[in-house]
Amino acid sequence: MRRVYFRFPLRCDLDFVAEEPFMTVISRIGSFDGEHITKKVGNELVKLDLQVFVAKDKTGFDKIENIPGFYDTTTDTVDFRIMFNETILTGERRIPRSTTSFLVKVEEKGMACDCYIAKEGVAGNVDALDLKNLILGR
Repeated sequence: MRRVYFRFPLRCDLDFVAEEPFMTVISRIGSFDGEHITKKVGNELVKLDLQVFVAKDKTGFDKIENIPGFYDTTTDTVDFRIMFNETILTGERRIPRSTTSFLVKVEEKGMACDCYIAKEGVAGNVDALDLKNLILGR
C-alpha cells in the first residue's frame, strides 16, 4: 500500500538516491521515533527530540505505532513527517527553543530509493542535509 500525502510540495529542498533497499530505508526512518540527539550550537548544548509520523488516508499523518502492520503492508512510496523539537540544556533547567518539521518522501526504485526532503516553515537549526545524513546512517 502506498502511503502518500496529497499536499507534498512539488519543490523540495533536497533530493538524493539512497543505495539501499526500500524496507531498510523506511525501517531506519521509523527507528528515529523517540530518539534523542545532543549537539553543540554556538555556546549552547541543544537536545533534539525526534518524532516520526507517516501519511494516513492521503490527508494527514499518524504515528507509526498507531498503524498496525505498517512495515508488512507498505510498498512503493511512503511520505513521512519528521519533527525535531529543540531544547537548550543548561545546568539549572531546560529551555524550549524551536520545532523543525520536514516532509520526506521515499520511493522504491529497484534496489535503491529516491528520497525527497522539504522543510516546513523556517524555524529551527536543523536543515535538509542533516536529515539526509541521518537517513543514510552517517
